[in-house]
Amino acid sequence: MFGGHQIVRASIEELLDGLEVGATVPSERDLAVRFDVARETVRQALRELLVAGRIERQGRTTLVAGPKLVLPLALGSYTEAARSEGRSATRILVGWTRQTAEPELAAMLAIEPGDPVIQLERVLTTDGVRLGLETTRLPAYRYPGLLETFDYTQSLYAEIARRGIAFAEAVDSIETTLPDAREAALLTVDTRTPMFLLKRVSYDPGRVPIEHRRSLYRGDRMTFTAIQTP
Repeated sequence: MFGGHQIVRASIEELLDGLEVGATVPSERDLAVRFDVARETVRQALRELLVAGRIERQGRTTLVAGPKLVLPLALGSYTEAARSEGRSATRILVGWTRQTAEPELAAMLAIEPGDPVIQLERVLTTDGVRLGLETTRLPAYRYPGLLETFDYTQSLYAEIARRGIAFAEAVDSIETTLPDAREAALLTVDTRTPMFLLKRVSYDPGRVPIEHRRSLYRGDRMTFTAIQTP
């Protein structure tokens, strides 16, 4: 008789160690029978393993997960960070939209309410797995022809630099959240999957805003690092 979800979690981890990445994890019911515990105890252990990145859910199926992607909190590209770890990365276009700035966004981008804004929404993938949903809003006056010429599978930061705009500073906020139904569908996860929500405003050397970015990252598949100096 096993006792406590911590013991069950340790036992499931031993089981996972013997399985390949992508292998199907036994069901809650099968695990409860195997370890002679209540299904709620198994459910709690699996929930912790999901947050820790040992398992991932695809629909009703639970799979053994690969290692988390470590993303530095820095002025750099998601693609560059993934490839520095020897992993493939690309982006899937959700859509381009032309908008007008409402007052709050206008203040963040230092433009007038009603000024034109370009919004680019993309799903971020690593090794073929959907890990993030990125929504970038840009003051249209700084990016003429962007919709017609930019390859959305590539780094937007590299495209901005190619246009002679230099990044000097970013103000980030990060919190935890859960995805809504649309976000969960785009990331092929369920609405119980923990997420990191990163909001960023980037600035050039003259402290003119470059972009407002809202990035939703799967907490079960990603972790963040930051270097602090006094």
